[in-house]
Amino acid sequence: MTHTLTIEANNEADFALVKELASRLGLAIRESHPKRLTKEESLALLNKVAGSWEGPETGDEINAMIYNSRYSGNRDVEL
Repeated sequence: MTHTLTIEANNEADFALVKELASRLGLAIRESHPKRLTKEESLALLNKVAGSWEGPETGDEINAMIYNSRYSGNRDVEL
């Protein structure tokens, strides 16, 4: 059975240390280095997916609808 462990290192030294340990133990190593978005790229993506709400309700009315539609009841859960 194969087990996978994901380790997110914040600096190169920690990454190298863990990688060396895995190598010494004879474990298979697969690396991936995901690309981080720049601030400009993040803002451009946010502008693509974020929008505004258009409707006859005010913000307070929408908040009231959300709060009034919530359901909270007794739950039969033993902790």
